[in-house]
Amino acid sequence: MRTTDRARSKFTAATTRSPEDALHEAAFQAVKGSVNAEFKPDPLFTAEFSRLLSTANSVVKKHGPMIEDAIAAELERANLTVKRNSSIPITSAALAMVNSRDYPELSRQQFAFDEKDIADTVDVDILVIDEVNGWACAVSVKRGNGFTEPKKRKANERELRALELTLASRLRQQGYPTVETAAVGVIDYFGQSGFSTDLAINGVSIDEFFDLPIVAAIDRMTASLKAAFDLELLRLLEPILRALKLEASPVDGPNAEDELRPRGRRSRLRAAPAGATSNFRPFSKFAAGHPN
Repeated sequence: MRTTDRARSKFTAATTRSPEDALHEAAFQAVKGSVNAEFKPDPLFTAEFSRLLSTANSVVKKHGPMIEDAIAAELERANLTVKRNSSIPITSAALAMVNSRDYPELSRQQFAFDEKDIADTVDVDILVIDEVNGWACAVSVKRGNGFTEPKKRKANERELRALELTLASRLRQQGYPTVETAAVGVIDYFGQSGFSTDLAINGVSIDEFFDLPIVAAIDRMTASLKAAFDLELLRLLEPILRALKLEASPVDGPNAEDELRPRGRRSRLRAAPAGATSNFRPFSKFAAGHPN
């Protein structure tokens, strides 16, 4: 059995997931790609430790797009129309309404899209259309374990709010005549990106927003990604432990304080738990009805 096949077999056994599961396989391939990638060593660290950091950071960066993949897969499983990485035009009139003091009231309405008034385009990660029930939603997807730079965040929020005002009308013009209401949002999975509460949808609220069991699918994918990385972690740690000549020693008892003092090149690592806040704006705020 080849090394890759053995690793996949161990991975499947560790996660109790079927190898035919697309996201399960994607997680395996994502970690494999990160482990096999070439990284330039960071001069602050030993080559071995630098490689561990680079590999871990690579896996973290892949987790965000895979969250998007998991969401899209569940939406498609529900027989909804899903478009990925769409660039949608917004109008000058819509941008002006977002900037007006009347925007809180205007935000509850839908306006006609004017092809002659296009001012810009907004990029969204997922556009989902429910042709049966007559609604659509455009969302950006963030892993959300870090704060988004304020200037970029504010510009993105302004564009999304302008898009929301004319999205339903635009989709009707594009061949989706049943769409009467539309919404926009930012899926901020870990809840740390800093987007406004009227736009942010964090992990615990995604199911409620779409009325689908999406969080469970993301959690399964995340567990698969973690299991795949865990299988490689010891191999990545071994040369570091050898280089540092670490020795395991207990810290409990009367000599605990002495044990925690630095001795030569010995070090101890401590992990801290992370938490996420909940931001959610219910889709039900959008009233049916649209301009001609």
